[in-house]
Amino acid sequence: MGTQILQEIGLSNTEAKVYLALLELGSALAGEITKKSEVNRTNVYDALERLIEKGLVTYVISANRKVFEPVNPEMLREILKEKQEKLSSAMNELQLKYKTSRIKEEATIFKGKKGIKSIFEDILKEKKNLFVYGAESRFADMFPDYQKHWNDRRAKLGIKVKMIYNEKVKKRKIEEKLKLLTMKFLPKHYEFPSTVMIYDDKIVTIVWTELPFGFMIRSKEAVKSNKNFFDILWDIAKE
Repeated sequence: MGTQILQEIGLSNTEAKVYLALLELGSALAGEITKKSEVNRTNVYDALERLIEKGLVTYVISANRKVFEPVNPEMLREILKEKQEKLSSAMNELQLKYKTSRIKEEATIFKGKKGIKSIFEDILKEKKNLFVYGAESRFADMFPDYQKHWNDRRAKLGIKVKMIYNEKVKKRKIEEKLKLLTMKFLPKHYEFPSTVMIYDDKIVTIVWTELPFGFMIRSKEAVKSNKNFFDILWDIAKE
């Protein structure tokens, strides 16, 4: 067994080597642990002290010498559980700091298909009505399975959508019969190279290149101006 899994739990590389060596030895003097672990003797003593503090090693005095013994590895579960409990107790404060810092940010870039999916997951998380123009069905073309699943989840959350398509995809979009979606269509000469989505206090623009990318602006003023433009297009568009 390597040391990586123990390091992921929280032990240092040296602590992991020393603990594994001691598990194999059962009980041993520091010199024996040094030889078995191939760790410098001074570092072995330091690691043993830290392992004792963590409850993973104990010792007895025999003939005026410390004989070290490993504690049952089940203790690792307790250590991990304690870390999870500490994280849970700190989560509210961490979330608050995260949300506060995000509000300060003016723009975020999303790249690639995973990045685009994270935008659509954010829409579901916010649970606000969505206004979209310049769609032209590219979301469905690039993510056929995810698009259907996403729209099902959106409908279950009660998120309504107003969407303006180019009329060249009208027949296809009507046949999809998506729930809580109101559509209008612009003449074919109204073509948009990107998709603009408005929800909550965010504006998202997605450019549907081979490697798609999007950028999100969080701004109430930007939402207001873009929503006004959307309303103008909505009045022009036809059902």
